[in-house]
Amino acid sequence: MKMFLDEQETERPALAARGAQSEEEAILASQVVLQVAPRTVLGKQVKRLRRTGIIPANIYGQHQPSAALQVDSHLLERFLAGHNATRIIDLHVDGSDGAVLNAVVRHISHNPRSGKIVHVDFLRVSMSELMRVQVQVALKGAAPAVTVEGGVLLHLLDTLEVECLPGDLPQALELDISSLKTLDDTLAVRDVPLPAGVKALNDPDETVVKVVAPRAVLAEGAAAASTEAAAAATGAPSAEAPSA
Repeated sequence: MKMFLDEQETERPALAARGAQSEEEAILASQVVLQVAPRTVLGKQVKRLRRTGIIPANIYGQHQPSAALQVDSHLLERFLAGHNATRIIDLHVDGSDGAVLNAVVRHISHNPRSGKIVHVDFLRVSMSELMRVQVQVALKGAAPAVTVEGGVLLHLLDTLEVECLPGDLPQALELDISSLKTLDDTLAVRDVPLPAGVKALNDPDETVVKVVAPRAVLAEGAAAASTEAAAAATGAPSAEAPSA
C-alpha cells in the first residue's frame, strides 16, 4: 500500500506538468506560420512592390518601434483564405537569424476599385499579456421572427472588440438567433456568449442583430432614394457624394 501511495504522489506533479505542457502545445498547435521579409522600399515607391506581387506591411505593438515588412501576395491570400484573421501567427522573418514574431492581423487595406489587398498591419502579441482585438460575430440558428413572421434580419454589429490573452483568443463569437420570435426583437452585446477569459469592450446595450418588418426596410430605401432625387434636382450634393 505504501508503495502505491508513493507512486501516486510521484505521478501527481508529473500529470500536472503534462497537463500544462499539453495546454501550451495546444496553443502552439493553433498557431500558423507566415513568411515575411524586412522592407526597405517606403512611401510612394511601394507601388513598385505591388506590381511585382509583393504586399507592403507593418508590425507594431508591445512597446516596440514599428517595423516595415513585406509579404508575398499569393502566400498572404492563401493564408487569409484558410485561416481566420484572429489566428495567432508565427511571422518568420527572412534574413533575421530565424527570428519569429508572434502576431495577429490588425488591419487589411483593400483597393476600393479592384478589391485587391494593398497593405497589411500586424500587431505584436505576448502570450502572457492581455490584448485587444476585433472578433467576428457569427450568427447561428434560425429566427422565427424571420422564418414565421416574415421579418428581415439586420446584422448591425458584425465584430466585437474583446480583451483576452492570446491563448484564449476565439476565432469567432457565436450568437444563437433562435430567440428572435417577433418583429422588432433584438439581441445586444450582453447576449453574446463569451468564452472563459474573454471580455467584451463594447457597450453591453449596443444592438448586434434586430428583426424588422419588410416595409420598414422598404421605407428606409424609399426615403434614401427620395433624398438622392431631391439632391439631384436641386444640384446639391447628396449625403453620400464625396466632397471636393
